[in-house]
Amino acid sequence: MNVAPAFDHEAYFRFRDDLLGPSRNRILTAAELCEAGRLIYGDPNGLSLYGIPAPEMEAKGIRLLGRTTIECCVDAHATAVAQAVAEVQAGLPPVEDAMIVDLFCGSGNFGHHLGERLGYPVYASELDPVVHAATRNNLDRIGSTIDLHLADYRDLIARLPPIGPHDTYAIEPPWGSAFTADGLDLTRTTPPVPEILADIRRARAGHPCLVAIKTNDKIAHDSLETSFHDATHVRTVPAHRTLPWGANMEVHVYRLDVGDRRSRT
Repeated sequence: MNVAPAFDHEAYFRFRDDLLGPSRNRILTAAELCEAGRLIYGDPNGLSLYGIPAPEMEAKGIRLLGRTTIECCVDAHATAVAQAVAEVQAGLPPVEDAMIVDLFCGSGNFGHHLGERLGYPVYASELDPVVHAATRNNLDRIGSTIDLHLADYRDLIARLPPIGPHDTYAIEPPWGSAFTADGLDLTRTTPPVPEILADIRRARAGHPCLVAIKTNDKIAHDSLETSFHDATHVRTVPAHRTLPWGANMEVHVYRLDVGDRRSRT
């Protein structure tokens, strides 16, 4: 009989507070990475990026900051999202080419799996030099072809002209004060999600595209609906819920195009 792992939620929140606070810019040890996997996912192997589980990361030269360990989109979730996006794209008119644009890439694992599954080039931006350096190391270690820039997301999208409707933008701006007792308020991220969407629309000049946004599972003030009021919701991919409500991740996929907002499918 399979027995579900017992999660120590109090220990998790203490660990999270340290990794997002005093240890946010510190490279974690192998033991700490395994502990993170156990506390968050119930198994050290649950913390897995680029196809490499936590027990193997140090030996393979993978370096994760404290905050990245908490904020990253792990393999199990990233591959599920990549599959969902592939299914959405299969329902669109066929194209010869497209691009993946990871605007706040962090670990780069989200963009990595989108590129692997969809077969399109990935362009990524990360503004924080400490995060960028760690991610650059990791992508080099796995031989990734992601075109990673130490740059503001607006600089990246300004240099990437639209290719077609399969173009997919991954967005997860820093949460900061947006992470409230009422849930995640997407109008208070840095920058606010509506502002990011407006920048994407300007860069696209009317050309449709897909947007995948990572949130948690507790949204404040209907801010997801408000931010995407003029977009079409096409898919939501929840992560395996192991933590209390408000601490688990979800990814929502929308289509940005010309025309009226359509109902959820």
